[in-house]
Amino acid sequence: MNVLVLGGYGLIGLEITALLYRQGHAVTALARDAAHGRALLPGVTWIGTDIARLTTPAAWTPHLAGIDAVINAAGALQSSGRDNVTAVQRHAIMALIPACTQSGISKFVQISAPGAAPEAATEFMASKGAADDALRLSPLDWVILKPGLVIAPAAYGGTSLLRALAAFPLVQPVVLPHARIQTVDVADVASATARALTDAALSRQTFDLVEPTPASLQDIVLKFRRWLGFKAPLRMIALPKPVAHLVAKLADAAGQLG
Repeated sequence: MNVLVLGGYGLIGLEITALLYRQGHAVTALARDAAHGRALLPGVTWIGTDIARLTTPAAWTPHLAGIDAVINAAGALQSSGRDNVTAVQRHAIMALIPACTQSGISKFVQISAPGAAPEAATEFMASKGAADDALRLSPLDWVILKPGLVIAPAAYGGTSLLRALAAFPLVQPVVLPHARIQTVDVADVASATARALTDAALSRQTFDLVEPTPASLQDIVLKFRRWLGFKAPLRMIALPKPVAHLVAKLADAAGQLG
């Protein structure tokens, strides 16, 4: 099968691209820097472009020639000088869906997130949710997968923050230590995506990809600490919510600066 993977060298996309290639699929991966992609997986065909600019069906058409299925593993956590979340996750994908129909492509696997909905409070969740709904209304043979917190050898977003917290010397600060989180291994996400391409029983359904039993944020941070080889903390320090809000605002400001 000729498969186009969007976000081909991202945290989830790279694992999907590598697995499909090992399985013998003809894989074309789309990402911002084709040279970087070729350095990671030289056997894959790479397209270098910014998805945020592909906001019309006509813009997508040249990239769909000879493609049998599309996997959308592209995304951005927040808008900044470099990224436009709504353009990447909503406008571009809502243009891609009719482009697939016009090009005779029926199979479409969307990597979304638990809680994604058009009315969600965050730009990330709202834009993912809008694309999900557009896909459900389309004639395509779609599958929507919603992984929880993705654990991978690489780090991105939430897992980067967890690793930074886990490396704190002597003591272990944590905000909302009893918050419940469901994780998933990136290899399991890739396996589910590959299955969604070929298993007709999954067609036109949405699946949450999460572990069956949530763990507390405190337990997850401590497990990261052990995994990274750091000693157990002398004590846990539960930080108040205002501290978390302040750090989040500073991180948002840094993100806007790129």
